[in-house]
Amino acid sequence: MQIKSLEIFMMVVKLGSFSEAAKVLHTVQSNVTSHIKKLETELMVELLHRQNPIQPTRAGIQLYSYAEKMLDLQQELLDTFCNTQLATRCPLEIGSMETTAAVRLPTLFRDLQQSTPDFPFSLSTAPSRQLIDWVKASKLDCAFVANHRPIEGMFNFHIWTEKLVLISSKKAPQQLSKQDLLQKKFIAFKQGCTYRKAIDSFLSSYHLPAANIIEMGSLDGIVSCVSLDVGLAILPMSYVQQSHFAHQVQIHDIELAEEMNTYLIADQDKSKWATNMHHFFEHLQKMAYSNANIEAVCG
Repeated sequence: MQIKSLEIFMMVVKLGSFSEAAKVLHTVQSNVTSHIKKLETELMVELLHRQNPIQPTRAGIQLYSYAEKMLDLQQELLDTFCNTQLATRCPLEIGSMETTAAVRLPTLFRDLQQSTPDFPFSLSTAPSRQLIDWVKASKLDCAFVANHRPIEGMFNFHIWTEKLVLISSKKAPQQLSKQDLLQKKFIAFKQGCTYRKAIDSFLSSYHLPAANIIEMGSLDGIVSCVSLDVGLAILPMSYVQQSHFAHQVQIHDIELAEEMNTYLIADQDKSKWATNMHHFFEHLQKMAYSNANIEAVCG
């Protein structure tokens, strides 16, 4: 069944005439008749009462209703793929690290919903390594991941920079010695988390062996265990400061672990992006530009 056939059928019904429909559609009457016959053959029904003016049969009225929906859907498809409107039927699949989801994304999503109330999206959280794999496999439209530098072979948009800090319980010394670090376990997410790699870099700077890691799947769980002196952790300052357990832990600056960038990653070829990804990236660009201006003024 051709969209063109449905367009011709609807025009015949609206005008009540094969010849008038042919004039409006800039074609010959025989072409109009041919399309109507093809529809009737395919659907095995009679669509029109051949009288003057032409009237649709009950089957024709039924088809007209479907044809309207199909042509409206076609127009919606064309509009969305030309990036003129949101694809409300296809939510944007966003991935994020737990820390970014907890600290950065609530404000981002609030602003997005205020500017575009109907914007459809969903969020999945996982370690950076897994998020990268999911974006590469087209299981996600985009993801927020942490890394010192852009992810090779992917589209990267630097959006935040996080200061990493070491946290301990209030019982621990204010100045942690090598011996303290050797005796303590570290608490972190499972393999693939970029912040977990920062633990090895931190210990290496003290010429210490890799840490004994306790794996946990919850940020609050990690910070709570640190507060109870179960172990140490390295996390972004932005998360620690807003944590429910912030007043129960000590924050230690890390001299050599410096800062960690957060990138929005997506397929390197923008022609493969879904429509809503273009809208989302435009919003992020505006947000980043606004934040840059605020920082410039404050600076």
